[in-house]
Amino acid sequence: RQEGRQEGRQEGAAEKAQAIARQLRNMGMTPEQIKQATGLSGAELKKVIH
Repeated sequence: RQEGRQEGRQEGAAEKAQAIARQLRNMGMTPEQIKQATGLSGAELKKVIH
C-alpha cells in the first residue's frame, strides 16, 4: 500500500515537471535551460516538447 502511494507521488511529480517544461518552452526558453529548471533528462524533455 505504501509503495503504491510512493509511485503515485512520483508519477504526479513527473507530470508536473512535464507541464512546467511545456510552459517554459512556450515562454521561449531553450531545451538546455528547461532541463536545468525541471530536472528532466534530454529524452524525457524531447517527448514533452516535440
